[in-house]
Amino acid sequence: MSAAIYIVPEKPLAGIDDFVNGKAVASVDEVELDELCKRLKVKSLWAFVSQDPGDFADLLEEGDMPDLGDSLPDEQWFNAEDGLKTVRALQGHLVTEPRALSNSTDFLEDLQEYEWVLNALAEQEIRWHFEVDF
Repeated sequence: MSAAIYIVPEKPLAGIDDFVNGKAVASVDEVELDELCKRLKVKSLWAFVSQDPGDFADLLEEGDMPDLGDSLPDEQWFNAEDGLKTVRALQGHLVTEPRALSNSTDFLEDLQEYEWVLNALAEQEIRWHFEVDF
């Protein structure tokens, strides 16, 4: 099974399915993506990843990882506009420079799904973050 990066709204979206695939984004080299975002002068998509500390502790426990106690970071929430800035910058660049990232066609499809959900979040003034599903 492959990893996926999906959007978690702070509260439910009214009338909108917030499902996104996110597998192509998860498969891109993190350093490569960070460098591209730096060149585009936007936050990396990875900067929007957060997790509920309780859920993260459960994940560590399931994987026989050490207990990190109170050192787990607090869950962070972001304004949709911040995510849209990154998503749109990446879309604009990859449309004109598709070789800038490997698998850019599928990556762009994920970005389109992210943009759709982030637009709905912005309209409803709901904060969000990404989570990684392994």
